Amino acid sequence: MASQSLPSNYHKVESPEDLQAKLSAALDKVSVLYFRTDWAEPCKTMDGVMLELAKRYEDVLFLSVEAEALPDISESFEVDAVPYFILLRGHTLLTRLSGAQPSVLSAALKSHASKPSALSASSQQPLAAKTIYQPDEKASGAASASGTVAAGGQGDVEESDEELAARCDKLMKQSDVVLFMKGDRETPRCGFSQKIVGILDSQKIDYSTFDILQDEGVRQKLKEINEWPTFPQLIIKGEFVGGLDVVKEMEESGELQEMLQG
Repeated sequence: MASQSLPSNYHKVESPEDLQAKLSAALDKVSVLYFRTDWAEPCKTMDGVMLELAKRYEDVLFLSVEAEALPDISESFEVDAVPYFILLRGHTLLTRLSGAQPSVLSAALKSHASKPSALSASSQQPLAAKTIYQPDEKASGAASASGTVAAGGQGDVEESDEELAARCDKLMKQSDVVLFMKGDRETPRCGFSQKIVGILDSQKIDYSTFDILQDEGVRQKLKEINEWPTFPQLIIKGEFVGGLDVVKEMEESGELQEMLQG
């Protein structure tokens, strides 16, 4: 879509620094972060919805984020699917919404944006903020069914750091090739995971997968163990290999098959 057709309050985020600058310049405003990708069909619907809402709510800042081109931002907000929406007031996290749900997004905006243009002001009081977003930190909590942020936690079972590290080591050695990804090989939950599954399948590689969205402890510990901040992560014979870009290079050079045969 041509940039000149965008409303003045609708912007495409170019980098984490760009996001921080835009949010810092609008600390008194409600902002909507829209995480999208070109390949996800529901995003095509929500692209139009976002534009219409931007025209309706002139005092709200609408920010479009390419989820896979800017993984640092996606990771910081725990975005695990697209389309995905984060509503902020300044750096205060108001709510999260996942999926193509125009009516839910519109209702959330009506609740939080005090004076939408062309519409009467909402009689609803803004919902209480659930957490604070710091630009260099991960937003705490996970999205609940209602779209708001629920408190984080691992349930009733406490696991020591040593036990978690040992469990991760065991998971990394569960088979010769293990892919830690978002979703599983049948239903990848992000484009990066989808692409690396395609590479492994095309090379007829026998591998197992682990869905890091189902285990926050493993998700965070693997970032530390492998010194790699994003997913997917490919493990071969118990050793960390890399993410999508590394695996693509290894496939093209023939190194991937060589490593498996070694």
